Amino acid sequence: MDQEADCRWGMNQLPLLEGSPFALVRSSCLHALQVAQDVFIDESALRRFAAELDTRAIHNLLHGSMGENLDTVSDDFRHADEAANFAVLFCLLQFGHGFRHALHKHCGRGASQTITLGVRVLHGGDDLSAARLRRLTILEIHQAFALPQAPPLATFVQQLEAVLHQAGTVLERLGLQNFAAFCERVLEMPAATEAPAALLVQQLAHHFPAFNDQGVLHDGSRVVLLKKATLTVGELRRLAAPYDARYRFWQDCQQAVAPVDNVIPAVLVYLGILRLSSTLYQQIHEQHALLARGPLEAELRAVALAACEQIVTATDNAISALDLGYYLWLTGKEAGKRQFARHHTQDTVFY
Repeated sequence: MDQEADCRWGMNQLPLLEGSPFALVRSSCLHALQVAQDVFIDESALRRFAAELDTRAIHNLLHGSMGENLDTVSDDFRHADEAANFAVLFCLLQFGHGFRHALHKHCGRGASQTITLGVRVLHGGDDLSAARLRRLTILEIHQAFALPQAPPLATFVQQLEAVLHQAGTVLERLGLQNFAAFCERVLEMPAATEAPAALLVQQLAHHFPAFNDQGVLHDGSRVVLLKKATLTVGELRRLAAPYDARYRFWQDCQQAVAPVDNVIPAVLVYLGILRLSSTLYQQIHEQHALLARGPLEAELRAVALAACEQIVTATDNAISALDLGYYLWLTGKEAGKRQFARHHTQDTVFY
């Protein structure tokens, strides 16, 4: 992948993570909240929401299908490696929300359904090997993801190609056949004994730039978000754990953070938990303008993540932030909330 693509889409070799990735996310997002200029938390609304949450329902979310955008279930696979290969690739490709309107116009579906369709087609070929990912052609990507040759979707296809080729190249450089082998290697590391979820997230971000989800705030500080890498923990727990208990990540799954994309901030705004400056509100809700990757969209996601942390605390830690993230994302697909405006960023492959 060329350096220009790296810079355009955020994969320009951001600093590697040192220390616990979940601690880095929490501390940097707390700082984002403290220096925020356009996104704020309404603490009264947050406390009311937390008091009304059905925590038992949230605990049960990961059992079975989770709606049209997450309708893959563990029974769809034959063994742990097959489920792990699907889950990691599915999470790696969880981007493209900025092309949502073009996808609906040209394909009749949004980004999540498009990615699910494409990963299923690739998986159906029974070969998610590093070599295959590295040599996928633009034509094969168009066919797998059922994407027409439409100019508004050209950049999205280029992003898919870049991320898929990069994944295959990295796996081959590591001497690994596929993502299941990568997970196996990580879970065999000594640190996995006490913190397997954190270690997997750290290693995904360390080796694969498309997982190294970080941003820069208005004050020049770095904020760590790791949406896709954290989501991988949830999807491995959902799809692969029934075949291999290590994927339950029971040692530290409760420490995982919320996987924040563009849906969760929108849901929190809809609920009155997040308040936006007039400038940002107009850009998203009135102008429906693209929000460029940068300090503004980083602040929006970071403060949303900080709000998720506060919600968990308000429930006396009755739920995990990861499960809360799934819950908020799913409610964002409900009638009413689905039509509520979200921000859209095209020059990113992080979400």
